[in-house]
Amino acid sequence: MKNLMDKYPRVLDLLPKAKKRLPHFASEYLFSGTGYDLAIKNNTEILKNIFLTPKYVQGVVEPKLKVNLFGDIYDAPFGVAPVGLTGLIWPRAEKYLAKMSVKNNIPFALSTVACASIEDTAKHLDGRGWFQLYPPDDKSIRNDLLKRAKSSNYKVLVVTADIPASSRRERLRLAGVSVPPKNNLRTFYHAAIRPSWSFQTLTNGLPKFGTMDQYMDGNWHGTKKVKAGFAGSQMKRFLDWDYLKEVKDIWKGPVVLKGVMHSDDAVKASRIIDCIYLSNHGGRQLDLAPSPIQILPEVRKSLKKDFPIIIDSGFYSGQDMCKAIMLGANFVMTGRPFFIGIAALGEIGAQHVHDIIKDEIQNVMEQVCCKDIKSLPKEKLSINNNYYLKDLN
Repeated sequence: MKNLMDKYPRVLDLLPKAKKRLPHFASEYLFSGTGYDLAIKNNTEILKNIFLTPKYVQGVVEPKLKVNLFGDIYDAPFGVAPVGLTGLIWPRAEKYLAKMSVKNNIPFALSTVACASIEDTAKHLDGRGWFQLYPPDDKSIRNDLLKRAKSSNYKVLVVTADIPASSRRERLRLAGVSVPPKNNLRTFYHAAIRPSWSFQTLTNGLPKFGTMDQYMDGNWHGTKKVKAGFAGSQMKRFLDWDYLKEVKDIWKGPVVLKGVMHSDDAVKASRIIDCIYLSNHGGRQLDLAPSPIQILPEVRKSLKKDFPIIIDSGFYSGQDMCKAIMLGANFVMTGRPFFIGIAALGEIGAQHVHDIIKDEIQNVMEQVCCKDIKSLPKEKLSINNNYYLKDLN
C-alpha cells in the first residue's frame, strides 16, 4: 500500500475522498458556515496573506514542539476543537479522536452536543479530556453537566460565549440536517449513494445526542426540560459575567472562555478565568465577524504577556498554525481537518491528520532555524497590505 504521507501529504489532499464518502447532509453540516459564508471564507483567505521571513546560517536545528498549558505538557501546540453532531459526520468519531489524542499527547475537547456522551468518551481519554460547555439557562442542567464532566475526570472546561442565539445556517436548512437524520426519501437516497457511511451508521446506530438526551422532554428530573431539535441545542442559553464566575467556582480547575472576539471582553474575562480562546465558531455563527487571527495581535497586546491565548477557525495546516503562534497565540485548536481525515480514511485518518500538521510545523521551524516553538513569535512576519491585522505593529 502506498505510504499515506506520499498519497495525502496535505490535509486538503484528503478532501475529495472525504466528500465522496459523506452524504450530502453530513458534508453540508461539516463545511458550511452561515449567511453567505463570508466569515468561513475569510478565515482561510486572511491566512494566505501572512508570510514568514526566514533567517539562515544557524546550523542544524532539531525543533522542540512541546507546550506547557495549565501545568500540562503537550507534545505539540495544537489540539482537537469541540465539534457538535460528530456522529452525523462519521460514526464513532469521538472515540477515534479521543484515542488519537491520548496516543499523541494533545488535547481533545468534547462538545456538549457531540453524539457520544461525556461518560462514554471519557473511557478513551485517560483522564486528559477537555469538556466544552454550551451554558444552559437552566442552572440545574448546567450543574449536572459540570458534575458529570468532573466525575468523568475531564481536566479543562471550555465555556462557549459566542452562542447568544442560534445562527440561521441556511445551507443546513436546505440540506435538511437533523439528528437523527430525517426519515424520508431524500435522506435515504443521499445515504444509499454513500455506502461506507451508511454501513458504519447501521453498524453503530443512528446518531443521537449522547450527553444531552437525558435532559430532553419528559426524561429528566430537572425543572425546565430541553426541547429535542436541530443540533440538540435548542435549550435556552445564557452567559454573563456573574454566570461565568459561578461556573469557575463550581469547576475548581482550568476554565477557558471560547468565542472571545473583542479585546475588552478578553481583558475582563482574564480576571475571572484561566485562558482566552479566540474563535468565530468556524464562521458558523455571525457572518459579519472577522477572522480571529485579525484581532489576535490586539488581544495579545491587551493581556499580560504570560496569559495564555488559544485560537481556532480556519486552520487547515501546520503552516497556518505557525502564523497564529507568531502573532501571539500559545495554542491552536482545529476541528474540520480531523473530520476530513476520518471521513476519508476512517480511524487512521485522525492519526494521519495529526501527523501531517505536526510534520508541517516541524518543517517550518527547521526552515527558519527556530529551535523552540516558544521562539516563533520572534520571527519576522510579512503581511499583504490589502489585508488588515489590527495593531500588528
